Amino acid sequence: MKLKVNRKNIDVFEGAHVRHAILSYFALKKMDVDQVKNLTVYDRWGHEIDLDAPASQFDVVKFKLPKTETKNT
Repeated sequence: MKLKVNRKNIDVFEGAHVRHAILSYFALKKMDVDQVKNLTVYDRWGHEIDLDAPASQFDVVKFKLPKTETKNT
């Protein structure tokens, strides 16, 4: 099944959840998968969705990485 994650085409298996699509995206981009649990995820209309939501063919999913705090010393 095909869907888009942050404008990148991703293939996932039938019955996949949004989490699986995002994990595939992270693997493709060689990003640290530990960041997935801290993501805020949105559907194509900008509504926040859960990582355990079912993914559908041709879905569009967007996420934002949380901003990291820097210490000024």
